[in-house]
Amino acid sequence: MDEKYSKVTIEGDKKTEWICGCFQTADNYFKFCNSHNQTLQKAIQAQIDELDMTRVIE
Repeated sequence: MDEKYSKVTIEGDKKTEWICGCFQTADNYFKFCNSHNQTLQKAIQAQIDELDMTRVIE
């Protein structure tokens, strides 16, 4: 796959590219490959809990 995106850094835009099947769409949606999906899903869920980004609704 030849998916590329620019990662903003302190020094400015840093050109990077994916080394697996993960990619980021133009509208900032991330799709993770089978190798990384489970690990990244756990990391995202942990951050959501830590940042208190949800609330309980009835």
